[in-house]
Amino acid sequence: MAETILTWQSYLYAILGGILPSLVWLWFWLRQDRESPEPKGLIAISFFAGMAVVYFVLPLQKLVAASISPIMDTVGALAEQFAIVPPTEQETKITLWAFIEEVAKYATVFLIAYKSKFFDEPMDAIMYLITAALGFAAMENILYIVKDLAHGGVMEVFGNGNMRFIGATIVHIVSSAFIGIAMAFAFNTPKYIKFIMVGLGILIATLLHAYFNLSIMENDGTLKTLLVFSQFWAAIVGIIVMIAVIKRFSTKTNRIY
Repeated sequence: MAETILTWQSYLYAILGGILPSLVWLWFWLRQDRESPEPKGLIAISFFAGMAVVYFVLPLQKLVAASISPIMDTVGALAEQFAIVPPTEQETKITLWAFIEEVAKYATVFLIAYKSKFFDEPMDAIMYLITAALGFAAMENILYIVKDLAHGGVMEVFGNGNMRFIGATIVHIVSSAFIGIAMAFAFNTPKYIKFIMVGLGILIATLLHAYFNLSIMENDGTLKTLLVFSQFWAAIVGIIVMIAVIKRFSTKTNRIY
């Protein structure tokens, strides 16, 4: 199919189609912290920084793809040393891509919000990680919509957009939320505990993200895809429960101090 020359209206539709679903999700999650809301300006900066960091991630992911042969040699040698079955090239590449994205989203929050005076309670870690993740998802969605408009049609954009709203955006929420939860539980702990918990959170987020992407690639039917999505919808419910626990935990901690 020939590539379509896009007009400014097409880019506008792509921007709105990419950002609006993320803003709906952002409104939902900020409602979970309505008792002690974060400054709107810092939330906005975190969101747009999450969008911008996509352009740092893409070159790194391309570098991984270009360097996959020596990477697989190293992975194979390590697998042989530990007597385990090595992952496939696709599994390795997708996992490294997921790791890069999760580290980038965490770094965004660390550089922008973590040192702020407003980052003063465990819930803040979850809110800012989810905010940056939604910005990241918004930019990804914009790029995908532009690609679909250039190579496909409106119906293809509509179908893919819906799938991203219920799927790809959720995987960013879930994965980054787990990093935020790990940070929240380590909020009042020594630095080395914080370091360990952040590392654990990034590891879990990477595995969840890679699992989602690999599952979607291996499934060739809408029903199977929705089954994968349903697991992450269940994770959303779990995150809401964890947020309630963290709120109660932080309230008790404040009473102690």
